[in-house]
Amino acid sequence: MAAAGDACFEVLDALGLCRLTRRAGDLDGAVPLRVAKACVPLLEGNAFGLQITLARPFEVQRRLGSLRAEPAGEHREALLRAHRAALPRLVTQGFLAPEGAWHRALRGGIAWTCRTALGPPRLRLWTGLLVRPDPGLWLRVAGAANRRNVLIDVSEAYLADDGAFVPLVVELRVRDEAPRVLRLEGEIGCVAPVLPDVQIEACALADAPEVGRAHAAFYDAKYFAVKKGEVTRKYRRLVGGKARAGEGRAGAGGAAEGSAAGGSAEEGSAGAKRAGPARARLVVAGPGAPEIAEVTEVTTAAGPDPVPWRGGARRLQSIVVRNAVPFRATFDGHTLAVAPEAPRLAEGAAAVERTFARVFGEDFVAANRGALWYLTKYFTPHPPGEPHFFVKPWAFTATPPRWSSLLEGIHGEGYDVMRGVVATDVFFATPAVFHVRRIGAAIEVPEGAPLLRILPIPRDLLRAGFREARFLDG
Repeated sequence: MAAAGDACFEVLDALGLCRLTRRAGDLDGAVPLRVAKACVPLLEGNAFGLQITLARPFEVQRRLGSLRAEPAGEHREALLRAHRAALPRLVTQGFLAPEGAWHRALRGGIAWTCRTALGPPRLRLWTGLLVRPDPGLWLRVAGAANRRNVLIDVSEAYLADDGAFVPLVVELRVRDEAPRVLRLEGEIGCVAPVLPDVQIEACALADAPEVGRAHAAFYDAKYFAVKKGEVTRKYRRLVGGKARAGEGRAGAGGAAEGSAAGGSAEEGSAGAKRAGPARARLVVAGPGAPEIAEVTEVTTAAGPDPVPWRGGARRLQSIVVRNAVPFRATFDGHTLAVAPEAPRLAEGAAAVERTFARVFGEDFVAANRGALWYLTKYFTPHPPGEPHFFVKPWAFTATPPRWSSLLEGIHGEGYDVMRGVVATDVFFATPAVFHVRRIGAAIEVPEGAPLLRILPIPRDLLRAGFREARFLDG
């Protein structure tokens, strides 16, 4: 397994079933050339975390309201023998509590079905790995994103620091359109370290005018003049130049990074202690304000079922962006047509313009028409032939210096919203990038549908790696 970057968690491989792999940002040349040249947030979203990759394929079967998973092919018996041998070894050497909830669950097999109330069955698949985050950190488990098996959905989970190894389990739901027997192979999920010391404060644009000025300075007339004929690479220069070569200096358009975020935190190597919680800001510039959510349940060495988080002052908050304008979108292989509810879009756009006019004046709005259009148009299409378009929330996210934000897309029927990473200490817009998977038939996204979860993360954790642990008799 590749363990690049500063190590901030340990991994014990008990079965040889899965490995943690690092992706290339261009997905080994699979992304369009234009994206590879310009779209740094998407490239960083592709490369985010470590991919949980099956070394051997599995077959998942739906049967009588439950899910069953078994290794496919000639490796089945060898893997089952390895599983039978690993459990007593893990218990004897103290990696699992004897007769504890994890021991009982894993004794039943590598995979088992669970459900909540009357909800659909979910499959918990043990990767054969056990993980232990360094003190002060958590591990976040989620789907593979941007290149994934679209017939499964992976539940988000947080493995909390409690000083013990925890089996790494991927919980997935098989979608209704999947065949009765589904083959799993390759990347099935993603694990990444996060810092559970994030508090987010919502405020109006009038309380963070530097964020609005920075947005206008980035999307100035020169930006749009260059963009008509070529890739501007302006974001790449901004992040590479100011945010990383001159930490603590002003961000885009002179926005003071610390004040934009409403505070700062000490920064060091991965997992280093910090002076206090990172304080990010959700800056609202129009209707349909995003929500601030908080992780309330975590997975620990006590067992596979999440338990309430009782960490006192340590909190992990995120921003949930919901769709503000109902719309339909259709892709025919060449053209992607977006049809919004026109009155609702007009009302929202007018409200955004009024907000900017109240804060900065009518002259500012007239002089920065392009920057306002970025928000008021709400939708931005990609070039012909691409099944992608942008949705631009009427709000900004601002984080302390050296903090970025993970933009985790929330998928819907017929579409994915892609994962990205934005340097929100210097660039504050957080768009939802849609990938339409249907051809010919429209996708429908109602008002209020969740689009993104925005999670602030220290940049020193974005490429963090792990240390390989070994059995005591190894």
